[in-house]
Parts: sequence; structure tokens; C-alpha cells
Amino acid sequence: MTVAGWQELTSERGRLFSPIGLRLVDDFTTRSPQGRLRASLDRQVSPGVWAPVDLPATFTLSGTLTWPGLGRLRDPAFATPRRYRARVSADRYRPAYLETADGMAFDAPPWNDDNDPSPVTRASTDLYLYPAPTYDFPTWVRVLRGFVQDAQGAPVANVKVHLSNAERVLSDERGVFALPLRWATNGQLIDAVDARGSRSGQRVLSLPADLQASVTITVA
Repeated sequence: MTVAGWQELTSERGRLFSPIGLRLVDDFTTRSPQGRLRASLDRQVSPGVWAPVDLPATFTLSGTLTWPGLGRLRDPAFATPRRYRARVSADRYRPAYLETADGMAFDAPPWNDDNDPSPVTRASTDLYLYPAPTYDFPTWVRVLRGFVQDAQGAPVANVKVHLSNAERVLSDERGVFALPLRWATNGQLIDAVDARGSRSGQRVLSLPADLQASVTITVA
């Protein structure tokens, strides 16, 4: 069979950019996180108001969480950057950003195949994941389990409970936390900081007694 009338087309190319790349880090091991992870994206529609975006996240071969194609427009010449926030949830972790915010906010500059975004994101950002109360700690690790409450006895979520910043976790929605004590000694101070509410509290560590039952820390 002979085919005539072929027309040679100029080569075409397409590119993908992501305005954010997140390298998820297990804060306890400093390695890749364990268990199931879920990522979602919101767009800011007005100050303090966010709407879900139906754009799935992608993990690169290096393990970086990205949203390829975000910010792409047909004509970006007169467009302005849009504000988004990334959210990560996991069965065994509390993302570090929960200490101060509900998500990790960032701007997505407009771009297309002929116009690169400005600026171009060239490096990933580390997002540390703190162990949740359900974290699977090694059996040899001592773990202080407890509850964070306010002055009225109500649970307080997203309080950073830490020991000299060497060990750190966030309380969950029930106010519950599980703090590893790899290097702790008797009499050290356990600090609890509620950055959102500008409150704090402390507890003097009593070993081994504090390992036998749940402890309570009050922030005020």
C-alpha cells in the first residue's frame, strides 16, 4: 500500500511544573514515613476561606509529593498567582504544620508551554511528620502517653509536646499524645506549647512512674 499526501509537522513539546514539592519525613526516624498517607489540595477563594481542588497529588521517583500542572493556563500573560494549601493526613502521624495552621499554604504562579512560571520551584521542602498516638514505636523505646487539656479540662488539639526539642509530637483532636523518651532522664521538664492559642504548660518527668499510666498536662 502506498500512502501519499503526508505533511511533516513541526515537533511539539509539553512540560509540567509543580509550584510545590514536599519531601515527607518521619520525625522520629528521619526516614520515609510508614503506613498509609493521603494528600489533598485547597484553593483560597477569599481570605480565610478555602475550597477543595480536584487535582490528585503525585509522588515522584524520589518520593517527593507534587501537584504537576498546577498553575497552568492557556494565556498566563496577565494572570496573577493563586493561593493554595496542601494537606497531608496519615494514620500514624500529625503533620508539623498543624502546630500553627490547617495546611501548608503556597502560591502557584501562572505558566504554559511557552512561558515558564516565575519563580520556578527547583527544590523540595521537608515536611516533618510527628508520631501520632497510634505510631508503631519500637518495643525498646519508652513512651510517655498522656492528655493535653485547657484550664476548664477540655481537650486541646495540635499542642506541641516536647522534651528539649529532641523528641516532639502533637496532640490529636482528643488532646491525646504519645511522646518517645529515648534520651530522657528523671526530673526533666516536658513542655507543652499551644501556638494557636498562645498557651503553654509543663510537667516534671517522673520515671518510671509516668510510664505506668496516662499523664495530664494543662495549658493556660
